[in-house]
Amino acid sequence: MRFFSVEEASRLVPLLTKTFGRVRPWVERVQKLAEVLDAPEAPPDTAEVRGWREEREQLLERIRGELGPLQEMGLEIKGADGLVDFHARRGEEPVYLCWRYGENAVAHWHDLKAGFSGRRPIDSPDEFEPTYLS
Repeated sequence: MRFFSVEEASRLVPLLTKTFGRVRPWVERVQKLAEVLDAPEAPPDTAEVRGWREEREQLLERIRGELGPLQEMGLEIKGADGLVDFHARRGEEPVYLCWRYGENAVAHWHDLKAGFSGRRPIDSPDEFEPTYLS
């Protein structure tokens, strides 16, 4: 498993910004389609509704295609609208470096179980060293 330094994670921000800039409109459209298709008062199965389902599936496939390479790099996609965690070590403690769409750099971290609500600012990037384990 790869553990990122703050510098390594921040170097990926331009790629993340570009990728999520493409993906976010698709995510919004999928959410809108899901609201209609999955509602208790969903419309009857018509050609239009089947078209919406097909569109949703195509968009989900495009989203997976865009985000898959990021996951292969060792990033954890926590939200398809642009929330990413990077495995890191703070001393001997495994933690996540955290980035959200719109941020210019990776400037936060949190415990593995804390999640986004437990984000803390990175005071010293030197606390997070890269490590490579097989």
